[in-house]
Amino acid sequence: MTPQLVEAYAQRTSGNVEYILMNYDDSQKAMDKYLVKSKINFPGLKIADRDANYLTTVFPAEGFPSLVIIDANGKVLSSGTGPKVSKVLAKVKKLK
Repeated sequence: MTPQLVEAYAQRTSGNVEYILMNYDDSQKAMDKYLVKSKINFPGLKIADRDANYLTTVFPAEGFPSLVIIDANGKVLSSGTGPKVSKVLAKVKKLK
């Protein structure tokens, strides 16, 4: 899923969509390694901030991978976990 998200992010045509990685690695070092290895070009939520962050309390991961599309008002437009992520990713690609 990560390569498809990186590609979709690179193909954005406006600033109307933002991507934020909420990684559940055990350490910041492991997360940083994943960001570099996966060539992620969008912001990631630091491990130290994860537990207290609004996004992780309101939209907790229900499995891995998880993908949630949230509008500017906090309304969930689409979400999916595991095999359902591909359907959510297709919706992400339509957002420019």
